[in-house]
Amino acid sequence: MRKARKTRTYDASRRQLAAQERREQVLKVALRLFAERGYTETTMDAIAAGAGIATPTLYAGFQSKRGVLDALLKRLVSGMPDGTPLVETARARSVVAARDPRRVIARFVTDLGRVQESVIPLYQVITHAARTDPELAEFLAGAQDYRFSNVATVARRLAELGALRSHLSEDAAARTIWAIASPEVRQMLLTFAGWSAARYQRWLREILSASLLRPR
Repeated sequence: MRKARKTRTYDASRRQLAAQERREQVLKVALRLFAERGYTETTMDAIAAGAGIATPTLYAGFQSKRGVLDALLKRLVSGMPDGTPLVETARARSVVAARDPRRVIARFVTDLGRVQESVIPLYQVITHAARTDPELAEFLAGAQDYRFSNVATVARRLAELGALRSHLSEDAAARTIWAIASPEVRQMLLTFAGWSAARYQRWLREILSASLLRPR
């Protein structure tokens, strides 16, 4: 008896790979167009044309331009093609797995550097558009909430380790990280103070340790 050829799984895998590659191309084109033209001026037609797909196909995959923006932001933050939530990535798990409070902060700052390097160009596009676009202002508020929920995991881990300063609550610690490690502070120091990324990361490790941790 002849064995049936296993083609369906293979074909499905190829389709999934092609769909993933197409999605990556869409997000790459969208990032370039948002940076060059701005969010408001970039159209779904332009994104579709740049990605080499039909506009209805783009709508089918992302529903709207805001859907493209949301997928792009999640992709850049997580560094994963599927936009896995940041706290579920191996790097984030490594941060909260550390048992030494200063190592928690050091790992957080290192991973934050990768996230900021990827996200800040898009973040600037969003903040600029949000000044005149109420929908983007709402989106930006949601992005800030998402960023806070991510850094709150660091404060939670420091609290679990009993490392927070006396009278510093977990929420206050999270708000401190959220403010000090903001994209705005980074850009101020790199752009206007002329710091290097390495100097900024050293400063961030030191200031977070001094602000959050009990003295040794």
